[in-house]
Parts: sequence; C-alpha cells; structure tokens
Amino acid sequence: MNIDIEVPEGLNPKLTALGWLVGRWEGTGNGNDHEGNEFQFEQRIEFSHNGGDYLFYAAQSFKLGADGEADGEPLGMESGFWRPLPDASVEVVLANAHGWTEVLVGKIQVTRIDLLSDAVVRTEHADVTHSAGQRLYGKVDGQLMYALDRATTEHELRPHMWAQLKRV
Repeated sequence: MNIDIEVPEGLNPKLTALGWLVGRWEGTGNGNDHEGNEFQFEQRIEFSHNGGDYLFYAAQSFKLGADGEADGEPLGMESGFWRPLPDASVEVVLANAHGWTEVLVGKIQVTRIDLLSDAVVRTEHADVTHSAGQRLYGKVDGQLMYALDRATTEHELRPHMWAQLKRV
C-alpha cells in the first residue's frame, strides 16, 4: 500500500500528521447557499507553518460566472489554526469574514481528517446564522478534496461546499 505522506522541511515534529496539508491548493467546487441555491466557486487554500505546534490556515473562495470564469466577487474568507494532538485528534479554530468563529474537533486518519463543530459564536450582524458544521478533508491522487456541511438557525446540517484542489 502506497500512502502519500509528506513532511515539509522545518516542520515541527508535532505536526507530522498534518504535513501533507502544507502548501497552497487551488481549484473549483460546487455548493448550495443557505437558501438552497446552487453555485460554483474558485477556491484557494493555504496551510503554512512557522515552527510552532500548529498550522496556520487561510481560505478564500470567489464566485464563478456562468462561463465558469471567476468574476472577482468574493464568496468568503476564513483563517485559523489547526493543532494536532498526540492521540490523532485535531483541534481547529476558524474565524470567518461573514461574522462567526468556529471551533471544530476531529480525528486524523493518515490522509483523511473528519471535523465536527464544538462551538460557534456569531456576531450580532453575521451574514448567515451559521450554527454548526461538519468537514471532511482528504488527499486523493495528490489532490486535496474537501466537503463542508453547514447548519443555520433556519435549517439542519446539509451539504454546503465541496471541491477538488490541486497543489500549486
């Protein structure tokens, strides 16, 4: 069995289980907004490290027009920190530009990470009443695949965004 694990130079040994995420990833995906409308988007995600026991994460998505080209309209942006623990669990803290912060917890299974919301805090004027989330990240054939499910105060957990990204 060939497992595609990478350990970038200078990576804190505590981050070895997340080493395969490090880098910049880009691609396109599909989604359903909080009202159930379908959309396509361009995604850019970057995982980086600075020697600490966490990865820094930044993600941006941009709306795609009917022609499949990015129209420059941002759909969202989030940043945060991913911190693996010795028992193969991981804690993720994210801040979203739409007015919420989310803490997710989950398990690392080689090149698959499953995450569930532990807590969500929204600002009074958050664009969406995000209340819970579930995420799956995985490396398949050298690409980063992810799926994000979201619940709001208006609907239960359901698929929100999913994409296939290439390392650039």
